[in-house]
Amino acid sequence: MLSVTSDRLDYGELLQAPPGYRLNLGIATTFSLDLETLVAASLALNLNETLEDDISGERLALLESLDQLQERLLVFYHQGNVKVPKNFNRLFTLLEPLLVPSVALDGPKGAFASFHPKIWLLRFAPQDSKKPVHLRLVVLSRNLTFDRSLDIAVAIDGRVVKRGANSDPKLVEFLHSLVDGEKHAASLESMCETLEAVKWDEPAAFNEFSILPGVAPTPQNAAMTPIDLKGKIDELLVVSPFVDADETSLLRELGVRTKGRKTLISRADTLDAIGEATLDGWDVKSVSELVVDGEERLHQDQPSQQDLHAKLIVAKTAEGAVWHVGSANMTNAAFGQPSKGVPPRNRELMLRLVGLNSKVGPQKVLDEWGETGVFEKHIFSDRKNVAAEANPDFRRALYALTSASWSIHVEQGIEGNYSVELSVSPLPQLPAGYRVKVGLLCRQVWRELASKLRWEKLKLTDVSAFVPIEITSDENKFSKTFAIQASFSADIMDARKRAVFRETVESSEKLLNYLALLLDAGASKSKWFRADGGDSDVDIFGIGGTGGLYEQLLRAAARAPDRLGRALRVFQRLDDEGVPTPPGLKELFKGFAIYAEVQK
Repeated sequence: MLSVTSDRLDYGELLQAPPGYRLNLGIATTFSLDLETLVAASLALNLNETLEDDISGERLALLESLDQLQERLLVFYHQGNVKVPKNFNRLFTLLEPLLVPSVALDGPKGAFASFHPKIWLLRFAPQDSKKPVHLRLVVLSRNLTFDRSLDIAVAIDGRVVKRGANSDPKLVEFLHSLVDGEKHAASLESMCETLEAVKWDEPAAFNEFSILPGVAPTPQNAAMTPIDLKGKIDELLVVSPFVDADETSLLRELGVRTKGRKTLISRADTLDAIGEATLDGWDVKSVSELVVDGEERLHQDQPSQQDLHAKLIVAKTAEGAVWHVGSANMTNAAFGQPSKGVPPRNRELMLRLVGLNSKVGPQKVLDEWGETGVFEKHIFSDRKNVAAEANPDFRRALYALTSASWSIHVEQGIEGNYSVELSVSPLPQLPAGYRVKVGLLCRQVWRELASKLRWEKLKLTDVSAFVPIEITSDENKFSKTFAIQASFSADIMDARKRAVFRETVESSEKLLNYLALLLDAGASKSKWFRADGGDSDVDIFGIGGTGGLYEQLLRAAARAPDRLGRALRVFQRLDDEGVPTPPGLKELFKGFAIYAEVQK
């Protein structure tokens, strides 16, 4: 169930289509976003590959999988919470249409509220039209990043049925809350219509589940708190990296209602900041330092701390074992203060599960974890580390930057060079002692913040909507780097996409490799990665004794018309962009294009 050693979920496997299906539409939400992680996730979504090995760089496999995601994936993330990648990648251009910056609250209160839900909702279309449409809902505590902290996820599969649908209307309500204007409304509405006819499988060991969105009140909608846990509690387990434990907090309320054992598992610095006296009556645990610093102890090349990031509430009640799992920390921002009628500030989503206490109750979970040594009794210390990001002035400065309107104007110069002018309105007013620098994703060139900034001599593929920003507090000796997603004064996305394709494929050898892989039903990740070398062993007509591209085209025409159509479209696009083609290739593809047109 939740064994740290055996019940591990592979992020890539969670996103892969079932056999005989392909991704038709995906909706994802996250608080923070790593562009490189989303590029890697595209392999699982479209090529059914895992996220192992080195999958960075400008590879043909990534080009293909990202291009396939266009108009088939939307990722909603907290505005301004994009990690600045270590290395620039021209393929980031293909991510821009997929991403939707979002906020939990408008106005000044937005500085202290987070768009925080973490889900994947995937619709897979069958290759056999007689089979039903397949859906998968993944509710996570993990953001769309390569973070290695301890997280938790629940995946639920379902299918479209004519009778017996059991989809929770709260999930449809949550999707409707994401709509902001008409740009993405059609995709969200399409998914909502599908959900009306879905029958979900019950997660293993549970007999009931429901969706609990968390939403702050607005003039249009009432507040919703992402928890449904009423009445007396016999035993309680709370797992949360961040915790509020004041007199009116949800943690305090749940503790008062619990007559038996109460266990809180959190990060060591969170627990120390709260203090031992405040948590009197709780069994308090934190992640073992051997786990937190495990990668450094193992001398990893790029060690990363593995602290707690999972969010879980497990209560033993008369109803049974009631779980809440998902995005919400045990904080006032996530849950509000129910005893005082104070609503939450954040946008969250939790999955409520009900099962037998004997199988999934608090003690059962603790027993499974007890033998691993991952969690141990917390020894309190006097350290009171307060994150600089929690400083109210810092939050206001950050919000002033992320809520401003950022726009990019691109002008074409001579010899294929471009200039970029970045404007921001209104110019963010920063508290005293704060400085801001603005950069380019493609260059390590920083400028002091101004209402207009200009860069010259860029290639079209250097131009990016993602603008790196560094904010520094001289008083706190703290700086934070992030990227905002700017808009463009004119729509040049198609031109930029074409340039990315042209520069990534670049040669006749790579073109042949690309086309051969598109036609190969058994193309693996290793085959795709070998195609990046530049050399090609693909023979157009198979004169060398091996099956040639011509044979692959014939096979696709007979057995896989979708693959043939994709190869024809890619060839036409790259031919239009002037990518070199071997002798005879144009004539060959022209013939198959005529055949495909006749078959329509």
